[in-house]
Amino acid sequence: MFWVIVVLAVVAVVLFKLGIFRKPAACKCCGKSLKGTEQIVFNGSAERFVLCKECAAKIHPQITKYAKDNWSYEDYTTYLAWDEATKEERAAFSPTDNYGYNSALMVDMEHGLFTLGKSKIFKDNENGLVLRFADVNDFDIDFSPEEVKEGLITDKAKGREYAMVDMTCPRVVIEETLNSAAKYRIKQKGFFSSHYTYEIKGAFLDIIQAFTICLWIEEAKRNGNDTEENQNFDEVQKALALFMFDSMADVTEDNLKKQRNSLIKAFHPDGGEDNASYAQKINTAYDLLFSLIRNQK
Repeated sequence: MFWVIVVLAVVAVVLFKLGIFRKPAACKCCGKSLKGTEQIVFNGSAERFVLCKECAAKIHPQITKYAKDNWSYEDYTTYLAWDEATKEERAAFSPTDNYGYNSALMVDMEHGLFTLGKSKIFKDNENGLVLRFADVNDFDIDFSPEEVKEGLITDKAKGREYAMVDMTCPRVVIEETLNSAAKYRIKQKGFFSSHYTYEIKGAFLDIIQAFTICLWIEEAKRNGNDTEENQNFDEVQKALALFMFDSMADVTEDNLKKQRNSLIKAFHPDGGEDNASYAQKINTAYDLLFSLIRNQK
């Protein structure tokens, strides 16, 4: 008898998940009458709403789950308006830089566009949603350690490199893994805790730079501070991104020298051709920022 009750309970849960017990409703968008199994339910706001499969399919597959869990109907209509208004602009997407396994992050520096996806070659129906840097609210590109091995000479960590983007429009947070088996040397570890500082890799630094530069350029355009008004704008932003400063207000002679020394240690010219190239970039950026803060005095 016990097992009969368990089986019936499981069947009831499955039928409920399939929507068998849902009351008939109408699609909030087109008004189409829907049976229980035809309803796509959105529970992201106080006013729960349902869409038919055709209207729900207008949302890009990459963000459908987030939308169902977080969106209000106003978010849905805002997304449709954004998608239509920016469609032509985003159609110009042509990756200039690819990062991560299977090019998970693709950046179009020329048009200020990017996508987080899973395809080596960009295909509109197989990749992430094309987004504009102008619509980015916040972003994070980081390394999450999953395994740490301590050695006699060096300590190493293995874990996940990922990118997270918080968009204002469409209102969505997208997170994708760039490399699930990234390996880093531990540069410094906390004395009383397991807090580690990892050596920055060249390719990873490129990702941070590309994203930061594009965001700053878009912000400058919104504020009317474009490259025509300041011919050195791009160079300054690249230098700031390389040294991990948010703006010139954060730059002093002391912290600029400290950051330069830290970067040079990570990319010492003796470490190979790539390191020599990064060391040159570091020195060039240092000279530019140093001259700017000297001129401000």
